[in-house]
Amino acid sequence: MTQTIFVSSTFIDLEAHRRLVRDAIARLELTFKAMEFFGALPDTPKAECLRLVRASNIFVGIIGMRYGFIDPDDGKSMTQLEYEEAQAIRLPTLMYLIDEEHHPVLPKFVDTGAGAEKLLAFKGQLKKAHVVNAFSSPEDLAAKVTQDVVRLVGAMDKAPGAQVMPQLAATATRMHRLTPPRFAFLKGKIAGSCTQDVPDSVLHESLGFLLGGDNMAAAFTLSRGAPMSLDDAIDSLMRIEKILIELVKDAQAARESDTP
Repeated sequence: MTQTIFVSSTFIDLEAHRRLVRDAIARLELTFKAMEFFGALPDTPKAECLRLVRASNIFVGIIGMRYGFIDPDDGKSMTQLEYEEAQAIRLPTLMYLIDEEHHPVLPKFVDTGAGAEKLLAFKGQLKKAHVVNAFSSPEDLAAKVTQDVVRLVGAMDKAPGAQVMPQLAATATRMHRLTPPRFAFLKGKIAGSCTQDVPDSVLHESLGFLLGGDNMAAAFTLSRGAPMSLDDAIDSLMRIEKILIELVKDAQAARESDTP
């Protein structure tokens, strides 16, 4: 199976870096996914970014001197939200931080104020969670990404079972699109049904599969994105399904009682 790589970074300051990384990935005959290839899509840019992260096999994060656009709902940049989505579903992750001592950067591409503070905190989080690699030029970054991706893909090919969730996310068609208010309502109703804490993004996608009738995709999504076994995920979804059935029955009873 061809591995799909999602490349996350701010754009305008790292455009040359992204281009060389894209070319390097293409030479490896792997698939590159990133925001510049969105085109016309039905959902918001944020929703599409996170969907593409979930549909990928590998996450590559490139961090320069800009924190990037901050989502008003989360108070975090899209780059950080993409990274957190990848961690929520446990995607293999490669992180690259700019070498601040040796990489030339134009002043206009250096954040100050609140953005700089958020970027510093984000970089600190990355250094604690990963063995990060520093890059001193676009060419240096592309060479390091090539080396690391070849090594990672080789390791992943020896354990293909770990790639169930990305395959499902990429190929599943039976998904009910939950609006944010409806998801918030259902989340409240099914609280406590899962044996482990589940990230909202994973729960949202799992419920979408469940409501669309694809129970197996829902179970794999839940087990891949939360620290639980497939059996626990199935049991959790059975409890959730019972609650959903009761909600439907209550709604039907309410409508019948209102009928003259």
